[in-house]
Amino acid sequence: MTRLFVAMLLAVSVFTNAGAEVLAIHLDEENVAVDFQDGRYSASLSLQLPVPPGLALEVLTDFDHMGDFVPNLASSRIVSHAGNVYRIAQQGKANFGPFSFKFSSERRVELFPDGRLVSQALSGSTKYMRSELHFQAVGSGTKISYRIEMVPDYWVPSSFGVGFMRHELAEQFSALGNEMLRRQKK
Repeated sequence: MTRLFVAMLLAVSVFTNAGAEVLAIHLDEENVAVDFQDGRYSASLSLQLPVPPGLALEVLTDFDHMGDFVPNLASSRIVSHAGNVYRIAQQGKANFGPFSFKFSSERRVELFPDGRLVSQALSGSTKYMRSELHFQAVGSGTKISYRIEMVPDYWVPSSFGVGFMRHELAEQFSALGNEMLRRQKK
């Protein structure tokens, strides 16, 4: 693996509940690459999910209901939607060990025909935030690749910020994957 820093693996665990098989997605924090340089955090991850791309997209753009299945979101809503461009507002509280941080964001999210969701912060708890998520069909599933760059609105020691970001992304993408699986079972 020449790009070990970027290549990530998804841990899929199988649990049995009352005789019924239930798949659970768990993205380990170690599988999220995070770097800090000159006040800017960048992170990337990649995972493969056993759901079709259409279902993955349905969950990834269900902004009005993300607060129901992403643990750190208290509210999420579409402010406006025109064609493939969304303007969304989200608020929440991220927890990491004994620390918690409230956050808010308003973002412009554009869906491109090649399977990319590009998000740019317009306002909120960061000075700068841009992310790009790419999803594509792989066999009978979907591969998701994600990259984000951000500059926090306030100073965070990099030794803490790297672990915090790794934790949050692993938790968020595990929740998104589990929502995809839940909807697929319907």
